Amino acid sequence: MSDFGLLLLGILGLWLGTELVVRKAIILTKRFNVSSVFIGLSILAFGTDLPELIVAINGAIHSSRGIDSSGVIVGNAIGSSISQISIIIGLTAVVHFLAAGKIQIRHLAVELIGSIVLLALVGFDYVITWNDGAILIIAFLIYFLTHLNRERANEIQEVKEKTILLNTTSHVLLLILGLGIVILSSELTINKALNLANQWNVNQSFIGAVIIGLGTSLPELAISISAILKDKPGLSIGNIIGSNIFDILVPIGISSLISNIYIEKSILLFDMPFLLVLSIVVIYFLSKKKGLQKKEGIGLTLLYLTYVFLKYILWQ
Repeated sequence: MSDFGLLLLGILGLWLGTELVVRKAIILTKRFNVSSVFIGLSILAFGTDLPELIVAINGAIHSSRGIDSSGVIVGNAIGSSISQISIIIGLTAVVHFLAAGKIQIRHLAVELIGSIVLLALVGFDYVITWNDGAILIIAFLIYFLTHLNRERANEIQEVKEKTILLNTTSHVLLLILGLGIVILSSELTINKALNLANQWNVNQSFIGAVIIGLGTSLPELAISISAILKDKPGLSIGNIIGSNIFDILVPIGISSLISNIYIEKSILLFDMPFLLVLSIVVIYFLSKKKGLQKKEGIGLTLLYLTYVFLKYILWQ
């Protein structure tokens, strides 16, 4: 099989492994009567971003061994964020309009835009050091705890859902299997991404942002469509924005604790400003009285295609 085929196989493994981990984690937490707030903010939010996190950690380990994978790490984190805020939200809006309350929109705007600006500030010298990574992690923890308290305050009454588990051990083993699939798939993804960057003579960040970034956004698309089918469009928006904040701060932050992460010029001067503009556009659409409609969704999808085209033409 070609390197490109193996890369796609690695991305598929990341998605399937993540699906298995999330499903089994939710079942196990329900077994111990864990609140839906914790499940939503921890299991779903962290679980769907597991591909980006494991790819970043694996890439940082490669970098610490002298095989620089910074372009894949940063490209995947930023590319996944761009994919989610444009094509994932866009496709979801084509299926069903998206809307959010004024207070929620204000919170989302401050937290999302703030995380992008913070990453730009710590990476202005084209390198994310251990100290920079610690700042990113601390910022995410502040966001997470604030968001958790906010959700608890909004939770009026919760009905516990009783889940009967015939065999808890089997669910634990399947969860471990899912983690194993994600780890092995991340190794395959990193290796083949580096090979393709050399073969195609393109920047690592292009492979990371466009191919891996879009692929690792599939869990968010699945959850967003599921939320729409359950008539909970607000959950879709919250999941995607929360996932973006995680991707911007955590994978890069944790990987920089293992090895210095170098930011390509194209990421700092093109991808991050593009992500910032996209985020402002989405917040504006959501603030409109009718919310984010089908035509806006199509527009966001076209903006993503424009991003891919410009990134390939201008930064190779």
